[in-house]
Amino acid sequence: MIQEEAAARFMSAPWLAEVDPDAKRAVLNALDEQKAGAGSTLLAQGQPNDHLSFLIEGTVELDRTFSGGRKEILTTLSSPAVFGTTSFFQPKPPTVTVRAKTDVWMLTLHHPAHEALRREHPHAAEALALAVVRALSERFDLLDKLFTDYITRHPDAPAASASEWSRFRSRLFEQHKI
Repeated sequence: MIQEEAAARFMSAPWLAEVDPDAKRAVLNALDEQKAGAGSTLLAQGQPNDHLSFLIEGTVELDRTFSGGRKEILTTLSSPAVFGTTSFFQPKPPTVTVRAKTDVWMLTLHHPAHEALRREHPHAAEALALAVVRALSERFDLLDKLFTDYITRHPDAPAASASEWSRFRSRLFEQHKI
């Protein structure tokens, strides 16, 4: 059972802002409440992922370890946030590790609960999928904006030419496997 405060935070968070209350409640009923201490690994790079997490309190850090052992912190997410999106919806392990930077409180959707949600409440499952698509789209748009802004501020940077970014974007959309 999810605590009332956790439910309230989830229901008021931006990920399902445009979703009707009944669909939100169906999604909420499919979630598990979890807390983890600072330093806990919540999602491990290269390991199978069976969950999507909605961070309702705290901060997490996403990092990637490259071959050769070099480690890079990619970003920090503070609540409300969602993570595990790409590896939850495709059969590939995550390319990042997510660690709790502070104590965290989250609501987690596991694959069996997602399958039940799809069968029993298809409208709610669709709303959840659209929320994840919106989150990913916002992240892609932000990446594009940040890179374009960087190119504008550093026009003489050899690797940061507008035409190179334009070619990259074009390849990104042309070489998909959809």
